Amino acid sequence: MNRLCSLRVLLSLGALLAGAAQCELADGHDAPARERASQVNIRPVTAKDLLQPAGNEWLSYHGDYSGDHFSTLTQITTDNVKSLTRAWTSNVDPTQAPHGRISSGLIMRSDVIFFTSDVDAYAVDARSGKQLWHYVAAMSDGISNRGFSIGGDRLFVIYNSGLVALQAATGKEIWSKRIGNTTPMAPLVVRDHVYAVSGGDIADTRGSIESRNAKTGEREWIFYIVPKEGELGFNTWISEEAAARGNGAPWQTPTYDPKTNLLFVGTGNPTPIKNGRMRPGDNLFTDSVVALNADTGKLAWYFQTTPHDDHDWDNNQVMALADVTIAGKPRQIVTWVSRNGYQFTLDRNTGENLVTAKVGRDVNWAMPRLRSNGIPEKNENKAPSRGGSLVSPDSSGLVNWQAQSYSPVTGLHYANIFNNHSVFYWKGESFLSDTRASLRASDPLTGKVVWQHDYLQVPLQDSVRNSSVLSTAGGLLFTGDVSGNFIAYDAKSGKILWHDELPGNATVSGVPISFSSHDWQYIVVPAGPRLIAYRLQ
Repeated sequence: MNRLCSLRVLLSLGALLAGAAQCELADGHDAPARERASQVNIRPVTAKDLLQPAGNEWLSYHGDYSGDHFSTLTQITTDNVKSLTRAWTSNVDPTQAPHGRISSGLIMRSDVIFFTSDVDAYAVDARSGKQLWHYVAAMSDGISNRGFSIGGDRLFVIYNSGLVALQAATGKEIWSKRIGNTTPMAPLVVRDHVYAVSGGDIADTRGSIESRNAKTGEREWIFYIVPKEGELGFNTWISEEAAARGNGAPWQTPTYDPKTNLLFVGTGNPTPIKNGRMRPGDNLFTDSVVALNADTGKLAWYFQTTPHDDHDWDNNQVMALADVTIAGKPRQIVTWVSRNGYQFTLDRNTGENLVTAKVGRDVNWAMPRLRSNGIPEKNENKAPSRGGSLVSPDSSGLVNWQAQSYSPVTGLHYANIFNNHSVFYWKGESFLSDTRASLRASDPLTGKVVWQHDYLQVPLQDSVRNSSVLSTAGGLLFTGDVSGNFIAYDAKSGKILWHDELPGNATVSGVPISFSSHDWQYIVVPAGPRLIAYRLQ
């Protein structure tokens, strides 16, 4: 897992620029500091609002429940995207942004954009980028907080070792509830439930996802990723002791299917991370997708992508939901590219495997054959060894947490991928400098590549790793490249149609979104310490 923990205690804050609020400083680690301006007008977000596809507004980390990172807006098209220009640039204080970047997803409601950066959270005007309010938490539980969810008149975020509810109009804290070993992904709101994941990289713990009441913050249910004795999957661990420290923490915002009332949760690697000799067995439900009843947390089905993972290949990727036709029959699927180098497509009602396809050209950790349920069969010769085993991908994975996208217009799935190798030892890993980054479009019904754009091999390869993907009904695909550009592609062919060189040597660092305001379609992208908004000239 590529996440670090940091603790920032704020000692003082100066006055804000004109139009911003005064700050009340926090003493100690529990009470947050807040900078608040006058209240802005935010329409409460209803359960019905959250059921709508992402269009005029962007109401969740993924845009909507589907996880597609797809906008239904069509004003910006393949024909006119060449006229796209910057509408505004909004800076947060670069000294406050972690490593000078915003890694957050964005929420847009009532012409206000909400986002986070480490302990800081902001509301800005969606038409001008002007700051409306600023919240400061006592601590972030991670240097790259991934943002908010919204429901009713409240925002929900992981701060201060727990789940925090803020007033959307003012940034004022309503309640804060402790959750053990939180991970700073954006929560998910369904009706009056708020779902938060926890576990982090902490050894000797079990990762979990839990449901909290949106009004009170009280726990409704919790699902532990690693089972206890007597529970389904426990027989895949050698002992209760090994299971108790097995972790498997989720650190991706779930997706949700209103038709079946199922949550789809990607889970993390087992611990000890690369020492699989201490925990023989498949180690369920690590490196899996688990489908849970959203009201009860009961397991409906699961699918494990990497049995007995000893290479740190979390399955914490975005699960995209789509309705397709296979052999003349409608099917409801969930599809994603996993960190282990394979694309998986499942029936989302049953978990039946429909496609398992190798993605990376050099992926070599599994046997050519698959298990009967479509799970790759490990090649034990590629396990970490005393003398070292050459494996692809390395522990950073073919993909990571950054958003992938599915377009119902093209029927294609999109992801930035990384072909790489490293040598795995019993006590470590030696990374090789052979990383090649590509933007890949694939057919989720076959796993076959439809088009692929290979980036130049330059020192900034990892800048693409931070670049999430957005597709639109205008036939476009937006993401960042290795040279600090924000690029629009023809989503059907992969042709580059437009680009903008990002200011300040920045790269795409957060999740791009699209929305409509006053008859203009906007594209907004976090780039380093800035939000940059685009619209047609």
